[in-house]
Parts: sequence; C-alpha cells; structure tokens
Amino acid sequence: MVTQLFCSVKTFMSNEDQSLKPEHMFKKVIWRSTLSLCETMEQGTTWSITGIAAIIGLYLSHLDSVGQLVTRQGVRWSILCFATSLLAGAVSKQIGMAITKGLTMLKEVEATLYSIQGQALINKMTSPSPQLGEEIAEPFLWPLSRMMRDGWLRGMNDHLAADKRFLVLFCTQLYLAWLHWFCAIAGLVVVACSIMTA
Repeated sequence: MVTQLFCSVKTFMSNEDQSLKPEHMFKKVIWRSTLSLCETMEQGTTWSITGIAAIIGLYLSHLDSVGQLVTRQGVRWSILCFATSLLAGAVSKQIGMAITKGLTMLKEVEATLYSIQGQALINKMTSPSPQLGEEIAEPFLWPLSRMMRDGWLRGMNDHLAADKRFLVLFCTQLYLAWLHWFCAIAGLVVVACSIMTA
C-alpha cells in the first residue's frame, strides 16, 4: 500500500496531465472517513469475542451438565456455531487492527512525500518508475515481493490504489464481523431450541 502511494505521488509529480484531480481528493476524503469506522468495529468485535470465548469456556467446562439439558445434536451444532463465530471475529479484529495501523502509516507517508523535502527528493530521482518498483520489491520474499510489485504497478496507474485496497479490507472486516455476530446468535438459538423438556 505504501508502494502504491509512493508510486502515485511520483507519477503525478513527474507528469502534469496525470495529476490528482479534485474528484480524486473528494473520493479520498469520503473513503478515509468511512475507513475511520473500522477502529470502532474492531473494538466492538473485541468485546463480543471475549463474550463468546467465555460462553465456550463455560459451555465446555460444564459439558456434562449441559448434556443433561440440551440434546446431543444441539450441543454439537451450538459448539460449531460458537467456534465459527470466534474464528470469524478473531480474523475481523486482525483486519481492523491492520487497517487502523495502515491508515496511520499511510497518512505519515503522505505527509512526508507531500512536504517540500519529499517533493524535492522525488524530483531528484532518476530511475524509471518500473525499475524503482522492482528494486523496492527485491528484498522481500515471495509472495510479498509479488504483492509489492503489483501494488507498485497499480499505484502507477491509479492514484487511489492504496485507499481502494483499504476499502476491500474494510468490506472483508465488515462481512466477517457480520458472520461473527450471526454465528453467535445462531449458537444461542440452537441452545435455546435444543433444551430437552421433561
């Protein structure tokens, strides 16, 4: 994502007809304000993960007692729902942390590259953009090196490539959070519907 940003900055600074347009800036403002929700969603997921983990722990530590109240199928399906919820929530939380940290880093890099010193540095560069992208990606192991090269190429053609990548991650985080909450509710419903009556 940083390589996409750097490449887009270098491209628009070295080529006037490809400069950032007002539409680009407007999209960036709207998208970044949307992405600011990921931190709140990540914190909410932290609380619900904790609750689901407590339910699973209580459930498993008292499995004999639960087995006398809930049918065998109900126990299996509820554990499956709770475990799926826990896994989806953990991945959603990790993505949320990555977005939050990535946006902070992206803003710092932008501030540096758009500064007077950053502009001077970019204007002094003599390497062609594709070669510079190859050199930046070279020390990374596969598949990161491939991701860096691809990101560099996307940044050469799209000034908003880094923001778009964050939006894809945000959508993934949101869908996983929904799956997390849905499976947690489904697990509780399964337990409630599987209670054996005397």
